[in-house]
Amino acid sequence: MTVGRAPRQYPPADGVKTAIVTGGSSGIGRATAIALAQTGWNVAISGRRSDQLEQSRRAMVEAAAHHSKPARFLIYTGNMTREEDVKELFRRTKEQFGQVDLVFINAGRSATAAPIQQALLQEWQDVVDINLTGAWLCAREAFRYLDGSQGVTGGRIIMNGSISAHVPRPMSAAYTATKHGISGLSKSLSLDGRKHDIAVSQIDIGNAASDMTQHMDEGAGVVQADGHLRCEPVFDVTHAAREVVHIASLPLTVNVQDVVIVATNMPSYIGRG
Repeated sequence: MTVGRAPRQYPPADGVKTAIVTGGSSGIGRATAIALAQTGWNVAISGRRSDQLEQSRRAMVEAAAHHSKPARFLIYTGNMTREEDVKELFRRTKEQFGQVDLVFINAGRSATAAPIQQALLQEWQDVVDINLTGAWLCAREAFRYLDGSQGVTGGRIIMNGSISAHVPRPMSAAYTATKHGISGLSKSLSLDGRKHDIAVSQIDIGNAASDMTQHMDEGAGVVQADGHLRCEPVFDVTHAAREVVHIASLPLTVNVQDVVIVATNMPSYIGRG
């Protein structure tokens, strides 16, 4: 624990903790925001699509309607690859809720499956910008709010990696490279966060049902390592969201460093072929 700084109080004085969820307009981000709302968290979500963010907000309000704690919600339309947008998200969250306890760094994108010979530099840069640089920007701002320099020490960061942080899919160099980068980033942050009571985790999700995976279990399926197409099973995204909430509920003396959650019969992780 950092000497001379007040440790994070769990739960906070009013009993309500505050989370920031990036990429909260759909998929894993929306499901996690809803799951946090169900358990009484204040939640700030960010994304690029204001209409989708509003749908997420309504879902959070409905999810929290019967909870005894007076949770509140904030939506912020912004681009997490822009430094000023990241700073503004954190500023507004602190201004509205008075604190930041959890940051779920989730915003990201996939890339067009193509041989590297045909890959475009711009798409590589776009994927790196949001998946890795955006994650770094959010992590840096989270540390600035949690390292004690603003009066309170400690908090939790959870980074959304991917199964691709362990094994690649065919023709996915950009996405796979960024997700391996997330593994290095989360480990480095976990080490650096110790002296500030900042716990850093990584959750690697494989085939949660979302817009990004809707093509996997229908039609011809997706390309496998042997070049054949095959449909793959997906699982309800709420299971991934609940895992995030579980990690978030732990005291700061306990951390889940890495966790992998996949569809049981997913072919491209254990026993890949």
